[in-house]
Order: sequence, then C-alpha cells, then structure tokens
Amino acid sequence: MVTDHERCLLDAIAETSRAENAAAARLIAQIMDYTSSRGTFDHRAPGAGFDTEQAERSAIAEVALALSSTFRSVSSLMRLGFTLERMPELREAFAAGEVSLAKIRVIDEHTRKAATAAALRLDAGILSAARRLAPTPLGIEIDRLLIEDDAAWAQRSRDEAEAKRKVRSRRLPHGMGVLSVTLTATQLAAATGLIVKVAKTACRADPRPLDVRCADAFMVLMRGGSVLACECGDRNCAATRNCEPEGAQVNLRISCGLETLLGLADNPAYLEGYGYLDAAQARVIAGDATWQAIIDCATQALDRLQHEFGDDGDRTDGADGMTESAEGSGVAPESVNAESDHSPAGDRAAPEAHEPDPPDPTGPPDPRTAADAETEPTLETGLLVRASRTLSAGAIALPARRLPQPGIVSSADAIEGLCRTIQNDPTRLVAAFPDGHGGFTQPPPGALTYRPSDLLAAAVRLRDGTCRHPDCLIAAADCQIDHVVPFSRGNPIHGGWTILTNLQCLCVLHHQLKTAGLWRHEMLAGAIMHIHNAIGQHALTLPTRR
Repeated sequence: MVTDHERCLLDAIAETSRAENAAAARLIAQIMDYTSSRGTFDHRAPGAGFDTEQAERSAIAEVALALSSTFRSVSSLMRLGFTLERMPELREAFAAGEVSLAKIRVIDEHTRKAATAAALRLDAGILSAARRLAPTPLGIEIDRLLIEDDAAWAQRSRDEAEAKRKVRSRRLPHGMGVLSVTLTATQLAAATGLIVKVAKTACRADPRPLDVRCADAFMVLMRGGSVLACECGDRNCAATRNCEPEGAQVNLRISCGLETLLGLADNPAYLEGYGYLDAAQARVIAGDATWQAIIDCATQALDRLQHEFGDDGDRTDGADGMTESAEGSGVAPESVNAESDHSPAGDRAAPEAHEPDPPDPTGPPDPRTAADAETEPTLETGLLVRASRTLSAGAIALPARRLPQPGIVSSADAIEGLCRTIQNDPTRLVAAFPDGHGGFTQPPPGALTYRPSDLLAAAVRLRDGTCRHPDCLIAAADCQIDHVVPFSRGNPIHGGWTILTNLQCLCVLHHQLKTAGLWRHEMLAGAIMHIHNAIGQHALTLPTRR
C-alpha cells in the first residue's frame, strides 16, 4: 500500500513536471515574440537598409547570447514554435503544462513536412495521443494518423526521405565513437535483426552483455562473417568450436489487412520492431514475400463461412471478410503476415515461435495440423483463430471479391469515453470477459492447456505488436504470452482459459509486476487493455491491429 507521504510525493512530481512544461511553452512563446519584434522595419538603423532575414538571424543570435546557448539550439526552439502555431489545441495544452517539451519535439519531427491543413485536421487526435503516450510511441501513432489522413502524401514523403539515406560518424571521448546509418524502415529492421541474430550465436555463458555482443556482431558482419566468437572460456563450448555455421538469416514480419494487400484500401501496415508503413510500401514488399492469413472470427460466422467456401486447406476461412467480434457484431479485420525477402538473406521458412512459458507435457498438437482440421461450429460467441498455410509471393488463396473497408477507429475515438469513465468512476469499467472464458460456454480445443499453440501465440503477437504495458515498446516477438485472467493449473476449467481473448503480450519486467500483483490487467471490448495499480493510476493501451 502507498502511504500518504508517498502519494503526496507522486502528486508533487506530476505538478513539477506540469510547471516545467508550462515554463518551456512560455520560453518558446517569448522567443517567437522577440524574433518577430526584432525582425520588423521599426528597428532599422537611421539611413540604413533593412534585411528581414538578417534581422531575424541577429535576433536568434541575441537570444542565444542571453541564454548562453547556441544559434542552432534557439533555432530548433523557434521551429517548435512554428509547429505550435499550426496546431492551436496542442499549443494551449502545452501552455497548460499537459504536454512535455520532449513530446513537442517528436510532434514537430513527424509533422514538419505535413501540410498546414493536415496538421490542423489532426490537431485533436495528436493531442489525445500526446496526453497518454511516451515520446517514442507517440511518434509511431502520429505516423499512423498521417498515413490514414493522406496515403498519397505519405508515399511521396517516404520517397523523398529514402533519397537522403546516409552514414555519419561522430567522435566520443575515451577512445570511442558512434557510427550512425540512416536507412529505410525495412533495411533498419533487417539490419537490426541480423546483428541480434549473430550476437546470439555465442553461448549463454558468454560474459558480455547483449549490447556489447551486438557491437561485436556488427563488426563480424562488416567483415563478411556470420558467427560471433564465444568468450565463455570453455574449450568444449559448441559455439566456440563451430566457427562458421550457416549464414545468419532474418525475417521481416509485416502485417496488414487484406483490403490493403488487395489494393481496396490504403490502411497502414505494421512492421514489427519499427511501426507503421504506408499501404503502397506494404504492397511492394508483399510482391516479394511469403505470407499467411490469420483470421479471428466468431463461431457463428465460422459456420456460414465454411458453408459458403467449404473447409479447403488451401483457402482461408473467413476469406470474404465476413467476421464478427466477440459480442457478435462488427468486423474483425484479417491480418496478413509477410516474411519479406527485403532482408539480406530472406529465409522463407516460418520463424520459430518464441514461447517463454514453462514446458507443459500436455501441450497442444502441431498448430499447422490444427489449422487445417475441421472445427465444429457452435452457438457460442467466442473468437476462434484460423490460419492458411504459408503461401508464396503472388499466390491467390482468397476469393477476389471486393471487401468493405473496415476502417480504423482512431485512438481518440476509441478511448475518449473510457478516459471519462476512469475520471468519474473507474469501477464502471467492466472487462469484456471477467471469467477469462471469452464468451465460450464450453472450452474450445486447447483452452485448458497452459501453453498456447504456435498459431494462437502468433495471433496474439500479431494483434498486440508490442508489450501491452503502457508505453512499453518491447516487440511482441520478444514478449511472454500472459493469461489476463490467471490460468489455474489445479483446476483449468474454473481459471482463465488459453484463448485469444484471455491472452496478451507482456515483456519479462511487466509480466513480473503483474504476477506480483502490483499491477492489474483487464481486457475490455476490442482488445483494449485497462491497466491499473494499487495507488490509483489507470492506463489504457490499444492493440496494434484494430
């Protein structure tokens, strides 16, 4: 339990942060006023000409001297001022201390090239995201908003940015340095994946931290190698003896709705470990990638789909986009997982599932077999997960029928009402399935087994994208699969079941905090997670795919 003194300290920390934010807003406003005032004809010297541009530069230099700062630093603050002028709601919230300077910098970086009209349209949505997200997740969310607002502009901006790829080096003290490489999103994900994969070729007894091994692995790759020499000191270490195994390979995992893949809509795709990509880029990558359809649909819909399309293993159930939510209404968008050859060594094999839960001798059968097996429909409302087999680039496994554009509910629309409920009475927030049974009256196959099947785990990771704790960006592939309502090993029928609507991705740290009872998690409708703790803090997190 938290003491009154600790609660007062937490309130004081928040108040100090608000005061700091408001002070930063006043500083930027004052700099903008000063440079505007100095850059007028009123200040020209008697008998001298006047150069507005030079007058503004002189004003920036004057502010820099007054602050013992640099011309560049003051210029960057002025650039933030211009961004705030285009977004009045954000400017007011910043002045009130509700948004930090770090978040304003992120907003400026991501919206700088957007048209003024677009910035004004997205003002409220970006402000809503800024109030609840840390800087890096905020940047990812802004990218999504911009892509949805104008997909053509997003593609043009990406093309311009790709033309500015570069390498820079910077000296550091103590005999060190930084090598900075600006790459495309897919190049970045592939390079990072390769470095980590080579770093993990050393055995677990290697004394170097992962960051150090990654730096060494980078040099190994630069020299054309694919294995990192192990420094465990054990002469019998297999990683030491096997000096040159097969070349390191890495998959890029990209998910997008079927309507985007078929060119029927321009909803953004999601690159694991990076964030959102525009639809055009996703379609280009999909042209050279293996892919698999993963669909979650209600059991009532499954009966209709099997009747219309049959249960052909070469075709995905739910292929016509007719899916239902756990409540029996709405649409659950399909997701396509692309393993792209845009990686330096495109491994077409399906990636190994990361399953951190302890081994269970009663584990489920191979999900690839389960995916092709017939599933008996019931009258229940729970969600079932189905998957197609892995398909080569260009393969057609779905009927070419025009799909309705499902649309993506904005973060502001999805959580605004929930936030008001939390402010008024958080006890009114009700989990979609408090018993952890997901709307089923009888457990579906695998529900009473602790470990989820590879297919179910893949669907959970595809939906969540990252750890579901607020502002945690640990990729879903590196997270553990957690039961929202705890699984009962002694009496599985009465505990939370191993089903899509009772599973979430949590990194090791946040999984431990939940297990210790310090944080509590509830899954609301639409897979929105309500996360709160004993001292009265509340947060809402949305799935990546929604």
